[in-house]
Amino acid sequence: MKNMILRSIMTISAVYLAACASTPDPAKVCTSEWIGERSDKAISKISGKSSSSLKALKKASESWVKGEEPSFFTLLALNNATKSLRNELTNGQGIKDLRTLSKTCNDPKLISDAMGDFMRDQGLSERMIAFIEKLEIYQNAIAPDA
Repeated sequence: MKNMILRSIMTISAVYLAACASTPDPAKVCTSEWIGERSDKAISKISGKSSSSLKALKKASESWVKGEEPSFFTLLALNNATKSLRNELTNGQGIKDLRTLSKTCNDPKLISDAMGDFMRDQGLSERMIAFIEKLEIYQNAIAPDA
């Protein structure tokens, strides 16, 4: 009986200590290098899952930059692209990783900065980025507590 109680206490202690050891200390891990590596990995996940959506956004963006109105088919593709992108930005692993990173380092602006840089890297115009950033669905997606 004593052995069983001792084993139970040791098992519970080991589990508790393992849980404490796996929680990162923000003061030690939230360096710009650490954040940059994890942010890049999260953005890579988003990029991989949303490449076709981004092509449609880029095409519409190019039309607007030229001062043209996008064609009906471009707008249809844009509609489908926003639906796909919405799914990635609400349920995708990349955005979940960015939220975790933002919470860990207590930096709510981290998500919006990473996503803004990502859209620029994809070749979206500032006008298209501003349009996307104003969308309620985008604001909800990048909210750190979403």
